[in-house]
Amino acid sequence: MGTIQIDGSTPKLTIGNATAEDATILFDGNAQDFYIALDDSADDLLIGLGSTVGTTPAIAIDENLKVNIPVTTASTSASTGSLTTGGGAGIGADLYVGDDVYLITDSAVLGFGADKDTLLTHTDGTGLTLNSTNKLCFNDASQFVQGSSATVISIGATDEIDLTATAIDINGTCDISGTFSLGGTNMTATAAELNLLDGGTSVGSSITIADADGFVVNDGGTMKTIPATDIPTYVVAGIKEFDQWRKTDDTEYSGQGRHFITSSWERDDSAEFDKIGTGMSESSGVFTFPSTGKWLIGWCPRLTNRQSSTNRDLTYLTLEIAVTTNDSSYNIRAAASMHWAGATGGENYNSAYTTYLFDVTNVSTHKVKVACYSADSFQAKGDTNGQVTWTSFMRVGDT
Repeated sequence: MGTIQIDGSTPKLTIGNATAEDATILFDGNAQDFYIALDDSADDLLIGLGSTVGTTPAIAIDENLKVNIPVTTASTSASTGSLTTGGGAGIGADLYVGDDVYLITDSAVLGFGADKDTLLTHTDGTGLTLNSTNKLCFNDASQFVQGSSATVISIGATDEIDLTATAIDINGTCDISGTFSLGGTNMTATAAELNLLDGGTSVGSSITIADADGFVVNDGGTMKTIPATDIPTYVVAGIKEFDQWRKTDDTEYSGQGRHFITSSWERDDSAEFDKIGTGMSESSGVFTFPSTGKWLIGWCPRLTNRQSSTNRDLTYLTLEIAVTTNDSSYNIRAAASMHWAGATGGENYNSAYTTYLFDVTNVSTHKVKVACYSADSFQAKGDTNGQVTWTSFMRVGDT
């Protein structure tokens, strides 16, 4: 039989008579047979391979119009698998995939939204790129990771960001605008052990701290950066002030009583000496401090029991440090004594040393001078070339 043609305004070809039987159109091929059939046992429309209905089905449509492709051929490319299409595919509702999904083209894009405003793009050899300043959110929009600009990554959270790693490596500047608290061990190091990252070099490369460098401090709960030049104001980094003065000549003091050393003072001008800091100033034996702080004062005279070529017994000769806190009345705050008994023959020498730590809170009112309190006349020796009768001043701490 040749071609069959059915004409008419509503032509129809009916196969079967509503009885329990498989209605089949068989395509008897040379190498393969295919069929289109109504499988009466399942009430499904089948398209399959072979001549027996129900064997090797390729497509099945059930009474709910669900289309099933039972073939289980795996897919390893865009042209393999149980279903392939040469063009795009449109799906009007949800898509569930029971196994892996691969986008096998470089620079492939996953687009989201009716206007595809959010795009996740494959960046070849690098990873995935989220477009523009869009956020990757967690729980709600307030918790996210975002490329907020071309150079800044932002991490947002409603309460806290919890980093659970055993070590956190920060290679750049750390700017903390809120409260900083340390729950673990605060690691400290000496200046010689201070190894920092300097210009991208590895940990273990020591650097020299410069005036332009900064330090992060906790200022009452707010983290701030202070310049290195401010650190000496709060941290003792060596002695900032030291000065030494001496009497330049011999001076005789007559009679019993207290004798302040008021003349012939000079700063040590030996070639090997150099004061540290501004140094003290002196007027008629009164020494004025260059700055507030705790000052250690030393007083050491060389004394003799001779005056006007006469030797004498001295039951006591006391050296004293006197201070004032009102630039007027002085109080003796340190003393050391010596004496001569049975002095005969030539001139007899003696020395003693005393110190006092003076808390200078006001350089206009807090001053110092030195004295000797003797039982009789005596002589204080002096020398412009060496420390014979001398006093020293060293700032050792803040007030």
